[in-house]
Amino acid sequence: MSVTQVAPRLMVEDVNRTVAFYNEVLGFAFVRGLAEATRQPVADWSPTVRLAYAEVRSGQAVLAFLSRTALAAELPRLAEARIGGTTVIGLACDDFDALAARLGDILPFIKAPHPSPRGGREMSIEDINGYVLTLFDTP
Repeated sequence: MSVTQVAPRLMVEDVNRTVAFYNEVLGFAFVRGLAEATRQPVADWSPTVRLAYAEVRSGQAVLAFLSRTALAAELPRLAEARIGGTTVIGLACDDFDALAARLGDILPFIKAPHPSPRGGREMSIEDINGYVLTLFDTP
């Protein structure tokens, strides 16, 4: 067996607000979602439709967000789990310098751009749910 893609599914309190953050701050595109009220598929994201689930993509990176209610329905033991916290998501990015400059203007760094122990550079920010995103370039 070989893994062909990693697509983290992250619990969030507000899927719409999370999609907006990833779109506006990091440039991720909405891929698909599931309406909270009707459980019907959503192909075109609109902030007026409350989402229970959404996928966003940037390049090869795919992240999925589920509301606490939706994830607890699938995996009940996660109903009371803490959101964010110790999860760190690594995202390789191109044009590191431009991204670092833009991010520095709109939100605080947890760790400012610095040399990475594995080569290249990295920086860490926190999303609106408390997940840490470490963005890095490759040497």
